[in-house]
Amino acid sequence: MAEAPEIFEVRDDDFLYVLQENPPEELRQKAVKAMQVCPKQAITIED
Repeated sequence: MAEAPEIFEVRDDDFLYVLQENPPEELRQKAVKAMQVCPKQAITIED
């Protein structure tokens, strides 16, 4: 979440929520970085 707060959010229930299912291209690098560093490996990117 820290890498891309515009796209992802972890709430008090400790679940990851997607705020933008199809983020704009300018946020792609942030989404990729978030996927790489996610401690729970809960993020995948599909093209």
